[in-house]
Formats: sequence, C-alpha cells, structure tokens
Amino acid sequence: MTIMPADMPLSSTGIASEVQEAVTEVFPLFESVQKLARLGVRVAFEVAPSRIVATIRVTADAVKVLPALLEEIDDARPGQLPDGKLVVTGSMCQGTVTLRVLIPQEWVTSEELAVLTGTAVADPSELL
Repeated sequence: MTIMPADMPLSSTGIASEVQEAVTEVFPLFESVQKLARLGVRVAFEVAPSRIVATIRVTADAVKVLPALLEEIDDARPGQLPDGKLVVTGSMCQGTVTLRVLIPQEWVTSEELAVLTGTAVADPSELL
C-alpha cells in the first residue's frame, strides 16, 4: 500500500470518480435505512477522515426494536446527553463505526437502560 502525503493537490477527475463510486455503494444502504424508517427508527451518519459516527434515534413507537438493536452494539455504555436525553454509546463493524442510540425518555429509565446494555443486573420481570 502506498501512503500519499496529505498536502498533495486533489484531482477533480479522481474526486468525481470517488463521488460516483460512493453514490453507487450507498444505494443498498439507503434501502436498509428505509426499512428502519418504516419501523420508526431514524439514522444519521457523520463521516470524517478515519471516523464514522451513526446516530440512531428510536421513537417511542419503535421501542420494540431497541433490545435487538442494543444487542448488536459492542461495548455498549448507557449515559445521558447534556440535555438529559438517555443515550447508549458503543461501536460496530470491528470498532470502525461509533454508534449513538438516543432512547425515548418516556420509555425507559436510566436503570432499565443499564440492564438492557448489560452494565447492571436486575430481575427482568421487574423491568419494562
């Protein structure tokens, strides 16, 4: 693999080719995200050099998908955003993609969220 210096001039032809390739590859992803949208799950991707962050917002109508979603997240950690919203952070795809899952405030308490993410233990019959 050749590593090129970061300050090399960019080729407009190369950029156009990369955009075309990205658009071609994103259509299957679009179809998958559309399926999630029908379930009431919203996904936003932020892409930067060496970093992908996916923010997943689960609506109160779509909470039935939350346990299965959290099960797929590696190193899931419950927390709260500065505005008090509950959030689970973790990673996916061998740690390449950082995930933030925003939880409907009215659906789950922070204690229940800790149990769902495996960071606390409780009798499941007393939850949800």
